[in-house]
Amino acid sequence: MLSLRSGVILATAGALIASTAAAAGASTGGFNVTIADQPANSVLAALPSSVNLNVSVSGLPESVGMYALHCAVPDNPRSAPTQCDSAEQTLAYLPAGTVPAGVRTFPMKINAEFYGVNPSPQVAASTKELVDCRADTGNPRTTSCAVYILGAGREASNPAYLRVFPTQFTALTKERRNDTHLVTVNGERVTQRNTPKLTLGNEVSFSATLGSGLTPTISSDNCSIQDSSITALANEGTCTVTVMSSGGKNVKPLLRTITFSLMGGRGAN
Repeated sequence: MLSLRSGVILATAGALIASTAAAAGASTGGFNVTIADQPANSVLAALPSSVNLNVSVSGLPESVGMYALHCAVPDNPRSAPTQCDSAEQTLAYLPAGTVPAGVRTFPMKINAEFYGVNPSPQVAASTKELVDCRADTGNPRTTSCAVYILGAGREASNPAYLRVFPTQFTALTKERRNDTHLVTVNGERVTQRNTPKLTLGNEVSFSATLGSGLTPTISSDNCSIQDSSITALANEGTCTVTVMSSGGKNVKPLLRTITFSLMGGRGAN
């Protein structure tokens, strides 16, 4: 199982969400998915603000890959979801041929709140929007969010591999505090007044932590962040680093962006 971060794209679901009930009842070689031992269309109810649930897959053909993602339910529930959670361990991908005997169980993190991103490769990057899955839909039979299971690649538009699990979360019982973040580059704290330039080809140390102790999700464009280091991928322009957290029981979600200027040559600046 591969966990996917912000910026990873899926094959577009398009007309996949033709009918949740019909798709859940469709069958391809005995394909089935349960989450926390519940069948598709069952409401995953009374969930805390963040929880790991076991996803169990059976009957997945060796030639088929699979995605699992937690998203806001679109205004038109027959449409493909466009606001999905991209935090650590919240997007899962099973490549074709990696499910021995067609059976696999893996944990998936499900958050009540997240900054949604559009997983479709057919659209340009859009502003991340805060999704609160506790929002009242006005219909007691529907929920604001759901876990979507769908086939990968050529099977993305095959309703036989679609499974939907509505999610329902417990209400908050007290006011939560704002979280804080600390980003350092080359051992120095990054602030609006102290944002170092990044040099093409020069790898420097990078860290991002939250005051709450939660693990942030980090994404970037025009620079690479790997193994606690950051490297510019161009010799001019800027690199935007995004630090996200889905929050928790005691702290609110957080989204911060930091823009670094890029330059050519070697050596730190």
